This record gives sequence, C-alpha cells and structure tokens, in this order.
Amino acid sequence: MNNSDINRQPRWEGDYHPWSRRHYLVATVGIAALSGCTGGSDDDDSEPEPSDGEDDDSSDDGDEEEELPDGVSQEQFDQGPVPEMYATATSLGNEQRDPDDLFAKADVGFTEYDDAGDASGFQPGHCCANCADFIPDKNGDAFGACTEVEGYIDGADWCSVYESLPEPEVPAGLTEGELATAEVPRAYRTAGSIGGEVRDPNDLFTQEQVSVAESVEAIAEGAAAPGQSCGNCAEFIPDKNGDTWGACAKVEGYLAAEDWCTVWEHVTEEL
Repeated sequence: MNNSDINRQPRWEGDYHPWSRRHYLVATVGIAALSGCTGGSDDDDSEPEPSDGEDDDSSDDGDEEEELPDGVSQEQFDQGPVPEMYATATSLGNEQRDPDDLFAKADVGFTEYDDAGDASGFQPGHCCANCADFIPDKNGDAFGACTEVEGYIDGADWCSVYESLPEPEVPAGLTEGELATAEVPRAYRTAGSIGGEVRDPNDLFTQEQVSVAESVEAIAEGAAAPGQSCGNCAEFIPDKNGDTWGACAKVEGYLAAEDWCTVWEHVTEEL
C-alpha cells in the first residue's frame, strides 16, 4: 500500500461487525464465560504482565515512562530503524513492510490504547495487536513493528491507520458451527507454535472452556487487556496453507490471528 497520500481516510470505517463469527460464539457461551473458565484462572493473573502494568502511570506521562529496549534511544524507538528482522517482515495481515514507505508516528495520531479514547476514528477494542499491519515481537524485547508506521510498536498501541484483520472464510467441507471443534488440517496437528510449544492433539482445551472470542470484542468488553490477540500469543500456530486460519498449541479447532482466549501468553515470554 502506498503512503503517498497522508490525508487518506482511516481504514477503520466499516470494519466492526458486531455479529461476526466470534461474537456469535461469545453470545452462545455467555458473558460470564469471558470472566474466567476451566484452565484460564491461572492465566488471568498473568494477563496484566504482558500488557504492561505500568499503563495507568504512563497514561499521564506518555512515552517518557515507557521502558525502552536495551541500547535503543528515544529517537530510534520513535523513528527507527527497527531491528533487521522487522525491516521487510510480513504482518499479521500478510502485508510486507517497506522501510522506505512509512508514516511518522506523529502523522497518524500514534498513542497508547488507554490514551486513544478521544482520538478521531478510535473504536473500543482496536489496538495494534489486532491490526492487520502489526508485526509481533520477534526478538524478545516485547516490541514489534508495523508495515505502515515507523519505529518500535507495542501491541497495546493504536493509530489512525488501524486496519482490521480480515475475517477468514469457512473452509470447504465445514460449517461455521463446526469450526470450534473440527479437527485441524494435518499440517497443524503436531506443529510448533510461534513460542516453540508443540501441539498435542490429545491434550487441548475446548474453545468454550477458554472463552474464545475476537480480540477486538474481548478487549472492548474488558475480558482481555489491550494488546492481546492470538496473533501475538506464544501458543498460536499461524496460517500454513493460505486460508488465513491457524491453530493453537493449547486449544482445539480453527483459530485466527484476530482471536483471543483466557490462556493467552505473550510471545515475548517464550522468545
């Protein structure tokens, strides 16, 4: 995508679908399921850690209170360059980063999620972790990058060029109601996750047990902390066959980068 037109309209408009696939699942399971479930209680205690418990303090102080990666200046953090592994990497939405075609953070209203409430175009639940342009952490420093914006990016950030991840189509031979319990394709059944966890098909949670929902909706409803999605979870197994679906080392059925559940674990913890 060309960034030549700095005045283009933000791409958030029309992206939110309140009765999407995962929202239907949440309605079926019940709102109570989002607050905890079998296998999820221990992980609830860990949720604030990856989303930075200092957020309440930093909301007033801005980026000055954000802990920078070792050896990275504030200028480099804001403007780049980012580590080489991100320079031309592919995002959650399968977009490739061009380091010569990026917005400055100041030009896109870049801010932390908790400070974005009054920003033009902001919608509850939208954050970098569920944006199609986000490139999750690859080196264990807790920050990722973006295919549209320069500098280091946290999953709990937001900007005006936010782009929702596309909703995957139901695979041939399955119905929407079967996705949560269907056996995943062979390539995923014993695959390794992005955090190095090997999937055991005989030792998995059901999606109902871990309250699978779309990340946007879980964050907006308070079930998930800002910055959490399957796309940056250590247990996630990304798309291997081009249908935009993935799987999980801990949960059965089809899952997408846009999803979330109560056993979420930041990929940084396993890098």
